[in-house]
Parts: sequence; structure tokens; C-alpha cells
Amino acid sequence: MLPRMTMGNWLFWSIIVWIGVFYIWIGLFPNLPAWIGTIIATILAFITFKFGPRPVEDHDEGAE
Repeated sequence: MLPRMTMGNWLFWSIIVWIGVFYIWIGLFPNLPAWIGTIIATILAFITFKFGPRPVEDHDEGAE
């Protein structure tokens, strides 16, 4: 289970995922176009950023 992180943390990890996937693509498939790896890396980075668990916001504090 992943810890609940802030949006800034998930932005950082999505950039790391993008770089990692792109380097893996270049390393494993050097004869294929790099733009395909870029598209795949961008999709995976977006999924990481969009669907990462966020902190639970407590809305009951100001209910007094």
C-alpha cells in the first residue's frame, strides 16, 4: 500500500516515472523510435500523478 502523499510529491514521482520509463525504453528498444517511448512514458506519468492516493481532508474542524 502506498502512503498518502501530497500533490507535490506525486508530481515529483510522476517525473521520476517518466524518466525511468523513457530510459528503459531507450535501453531495451534502441531500434524503435524514441517518440513511442515518450508517449508511453507520458501516459504512465499521468496515471501516476492522477490516481496516486491523496491525503484525507478533514472538513469537520470548522463546523463549530
